[in-house]
Amino acid sequence: MSKIKKLFCPECKGRLIDSNSSTKSVVLPEDKIPQNWHPDYFLKCWKCGKQIGIKKVS
Repeated sequence: MSKIKKLFCPECKGRLIDSNSSTKSVVLPEDKIPQNWHPDYFLKCWKCGKQIGIKKVS
């Protein structure tokens, strides 16, 4: 069984989602996403309400 790691909101540090420990992800608030960066997922943080972009990089 794979180990699990937690991804946290880059704004308030609240827990967003869990992923496989071997998966590398980048999380950015929607208002700080560069123009040429395209997230795979968006998730609204339950704690601060910010829209967060999540991109799987491996």
